[in-house]
Amino acid sequence: FGAGVVVLISTILGEQRFEEWGWRIPFLLALPLGMIGLYLRHAAEETPAFQQQLDQMEQDDQDDVENRPRISFKEIATKYWRPLLVCIGLVLTTNITYYMLLTYMPSYLSHNLHYSEDRGVLIIIAVMIGMLFVQPVIGLASDRFGRKPFVLFGSVALLVLSIPCFHLIVSGKIGLIFVGLFLLAIVLNCFTGVMASTLPALFPTRIRYSALAASFNIAIIIAGLTPTIAAALVDSTGNLYLPAYYLMLVSLVGIATAIFMKETANKPLRGATPLASSKKEAKELLVQSYERLEQGVEDLDAEIAKLKEQIEALELRKQQYIDLHPHLD
Repeated sequence: FGAGVVVLISTILGEQRFEEWGWRIPFLLALPLGMIGLYLRHAAEETPAFQQQLDQMEQDDQDDVENRPRISFKEIATKYWRPLLVCIGLVLTTNITYYMLLTYMPSYLSHNLHYSEDRGVLIIIAVMIGMLFVQPVIGLASDRFGRKPFVLFGSVALLVLSIPCFHLIVSGKIGLIFVGLFLLAIVLNCFTGVMASTLPALFPTRIRYSALAASFNIAIIIAGLTPTIAAALVDSTGNLYLPAYYLMLVSLVGIATAIFMKETANKPLRGATPLASSKKEAKELLVQSYERLEQGVEDLDAEIAKLKEQIEALELRKQQYIDLHPHLD
């Protein structure tokens, strides 16, 4: 929507007037949105349901919620370095691909491939509209098949498809440009479709927000340099395929991340204690835990019985073989 507003204003004013003063209009339009966001962040109260629950809690429980101990980054980095690196790797892979495709590509199309700026942005808008339909499908599929396969598939696809996609993009034909960009967009969807559900599940409850905020922002600072680095590399070398090589390098980070990350789909969030807001809810959680434990024991018993049958079948085959070959020791 934001990109569409810029194209609309540029089309109405014309390129010259847009470059002279019209470029300020999108920023002025964003100002009230920023003020609304600031109000929501600092002035809005907690939801009535949460406030009511907080009022019902005992004073000790309220103190635990309101006066939690501070978590140092040193503790996070030393005790939880593996999920920290997985979080940084996933955010890096996702956002470098994101910035390369949706931020740098309009400039790449206009500056390096000599498309008009409006046409380049319109192509990206069409790609983003396509992404809107793909992303929910990937999110839904990840609930069934897991987050890890999509991160691995997206990383391998980024490694394999980056060069072919840029072959299509530099062809100069609008249909092939769209196909190349849309293929990269589908790869990006493999990351964005699972990232929001994956990252919070990497850390236990006690340090979740601290660890997630620290690792996420470290990665975003690095990923945010992508358009600048890509533009500088292409301008200094004249090689139109350097962004593809850049993405291939990033894909290796994604592959390593996928290999070392633990599957989090359809599993409860990591926490030291059950997340219950009342004694009644705690009892319900205990009953559910007992039922899951009971089911797990039944499943193990079934597996053990199955293994015993296989062992007996092997013993029978062994005895039959010995009977047929009595001369063998």
